[in-house]
Amino acid sequence: MKRVSRIAGMVMALALAACDVPARPAAGPNAEVGTRAMISRHGQELVAVVTRVQDKLVTTEFQWRGELMAARNLYRGLYPVSGTEYGYQFELDFDDALLERLFPLKVGNETSFGGNLKLIDQGNAIDVWVHMVVTDERTVDLPSGSYPVFVVEVTSRYGDGRDAKTKLNTLYFSPELSMVLKSVMREDGRQTYWRVVSIDKRGGSVQPTPAQQRNSGTVMI
Repeated sequence: MKRVSRIAGMVMALALAACDVPARPAAGPNAEVGTRAMISRHGQELVAVVTRVQDKLVTTEFQWRGELMAARNLYRGLYPVSGTEYGYQFELDFDDALLERLFPLKVGNETSFGGNLKLIDQGNAIDVWVHMVVTDERTVDLPSGSYPVFVVEVTSRYGDGRDAKTKLNTLYFSPELSMVLKSVMREDGRQTYWRVVSIDKRGGSVQPTPAQQRNSGTVMI
């Protein structure tokens, strides 16, 4: 009986010790400043350049024919939370702790959050609701090597009342690069896509491109 009691006591002690171990926080982004990605979008070629990594934000510039199309601050390199599109500034006001629930990424992880998308130059804002779920693990082959990716399904609903719209986006995200390597978007019965075709990890300091931007058109990526 004493032996059984001792074993039970050990099991209880281990259980209590396990409860005292804090959850392992997700590591910061692995993105490297200076990394360049060549992107193919419906026959067009764009260049994405990582220009800054600060805390959990990865700043990436997107250029087309030498012109700056967009500059985005992406949460852990996955989801844009602020930036500039065609010269217009935007900022998403939301609780980023809810987005952090996805990390470390694992199939089955999911989260939902609501927010307010501020269109700063236009002086207005749009209500946004987002649901994200990690659905699969795959590998993307590029000339520089093979990169394991997580497939993240993103459902976004924005606007209100009868004007509300829904956008579905499938992201193929590389934790190694903290970068989306492929995106397929479906909205209003249309499908658009883009994918990275090559990666050049140059490293080092990169100065943001001067604000030479196209001020018309729709979001390309």
